[in-house]
Amino acid sequence: MLAWLAAAAALSFISERDGNREVYVIAADGSGERRITRSGDADYNGPITPDGKYLLVTSVSELQHEKQQRFFLYPTAGGVPKPLGPIRSLLRHPTFSRDGRFLFFEGSSTDLREIFRLQIDGQKLVPITKNREGNFQPCLSPTGDRLAFVSSRDQVAELYASSPTGGPARRLTQTERDEWQPQFFPDGKWLLFGSDRDGADRLYRQPVDGGTAKRLSPEGLDPFVVEESASISPDGSAVVYVHRQRDRKDKLCLVDVATGKRTTLFESQTDPATEPVFSPDGTLVAFTLGLGLHSQIFVVARDGTKPRRLTQAKGPNWHPLWLSRPSAR
Repeated sequence: MLAWLAAAAALSFISERDGNREVYVIAADGSGERRITRSGDADYNGPITPDGKYLLVTSVSELQHEKQQRFFLYPTAGGVPKPLGPIRSLLRHPTFSRDGRFLFFEGSSTDLREIFRLQIDGQKLVPITKNREGNFQPCLSPTGDRLAFVSSRDQVAELYASSPTGGPARRLTQTERDEWQPQFFPDGKWLLFGSDRDGADRLYRQPVDGGTAKRLSPEGLDPFVVEESASISPDGSAVVYVHRQRDRKDKLCLVDVATGKRTTLFESQTDPATEPVFSPDGTLVAFTLGLGLHSQIFVVARDGTKPRRLTQAKGPNWHPLWLSRPSAR
């Protein structure tokens, strides 16, 4: 059962300690670790529903050398998981609407990628995009009135926005290079995304209604330096991300959005730190340290102090996602 999540900040993560990819949960102090999935398939953790009642899991099976993927809702109070939506060859980037009535995701039953909206009861599936060039990485605004996503419909991966109910999409970026992984800032007025428009993979911030995109960090345009896997603080004042540089270990950097000041949040001389994500209250950052069998889940304070290891079992342990406390309703 996951009922204890109501009383403590906690995370879900993926572990392969038993020879299969399964979803586990653990409290932010390292206590209460337990395995959630036991399907026999490869399971991947997703977001928790806004009311805290279900944890979304993507289950991947292989039949006659073809992968089949399906969403499941795991009750946080215990009980039998419920399948959600149709089986697809690919399911990616699930995100719930603010009211919890809908799930948005990137899906495919062929080689084509589209954005879909699915009722949480699984009764109605609506395609939001309808073109053959590919649509990826949906991101819903905090107010729920706008859906941002990546599309290559104009022969290059650019950012677009549409109504969450579908309809015409408006192109947000106008470059000859690629953009990816859009995220709304908490005020809903800005987008964070990655781009190689200047010849190196960097993070940018741009008004959602148009305007000039600006680089987030003061990092120079060394093509051997990459900024990726960004997470925005709940108050929108800071962004933590992975800084990769050739011949050096990955490190976690934090940028103050208002001043552009960058600080190193965590750096290891032996293992790369990846997958950072802010806690719901903004005081902690969870991340994965190490690769393969040596990867473990850690947390560190927002000011870079008190790093501590949460998982202890042999890895891989990876992909931490915070679980917000269930609401009282």
